[in-house]
Amino acid sequence: MKKQYIKDIIIFCSIVFIIVFCGISIGKIFLPKSEKIVTIDELDDKIIAMESKKTKMTKTETEDYYFYEIEDYERDLKYSWKFLKDKNQDISVEDSLFIEEDLRLSIDATTKDTAKINEEVIQDKLIITFDYHGALPLETTVKLNVENKFKDGEKLYLYYYNPELDQIEYIDHGVQVKNGYVEFQIDHCSDYFLTAAVVNDAVNNPQSINYIIIGLIVVVFILVAITLFQSKK
Repeated sequence: MKKQYIKDIIIFCSIVFIIVFCGISIGKIFLPKSEKIVTIDELDDKIIAMESKKTKMTKTETEDYYFYEIEDYERDLKYSWKFLKDKNQDISVEDSLFIEEDLRLSIDATTKDTAKINEEVIQDKLIITFDYHGALPLETTVKLNVENKFKDGEKLYLYYYNPELDQIEYIDHGVQVKNGYVEFQIDHCSDYFLTAAVVNDAVNNPQSINYIIIGLIVVVFILVAITLFQSKK
């Protein structure tokens, strides 16, 4: 009788152990894994450092700007965002974007849109893909390390791929590499690329403007030559 009692206890404990073990294993598989950024250091009211397994982010707030400096461990990238404060409206970047995810970007990622860029643009380029696609709440400047692609002093063109119109659009030609970094302004996130050469088929290309300037210079030169020629007569 005593042996049977001990045997029943062992069987019961074994069943409980199996149920608990299976419950924990199933929970690990199906429960969402938290990647939420947690505060690791509050330097003062204006500077906060945050870190997750994916990224480390330092937020600095000044009278005119919000700065977010990001070190992306997973993608081995360093970059920053600067949002100009709208003093006429109370707009919160954190309320408008999921900071820990939406501010992330990739370099030369493989997507449907980047494949289209590579198909249309033969020039050597650096494609920048933002995880978030859409309008930004405030005027924004992105600062990105490009030292592995471009040399200091190089002047680059910034272009954007418009997936709705399926076309490359010119954005800016004043992007210069300084200390390994470039800065450029955007008002929405999608797929952009930097290149040292003009993309001839791009919309709103500055090349057409250059032709006009050259044409005007030629006209002025001809007029000066005619004036000088007539003055000698």
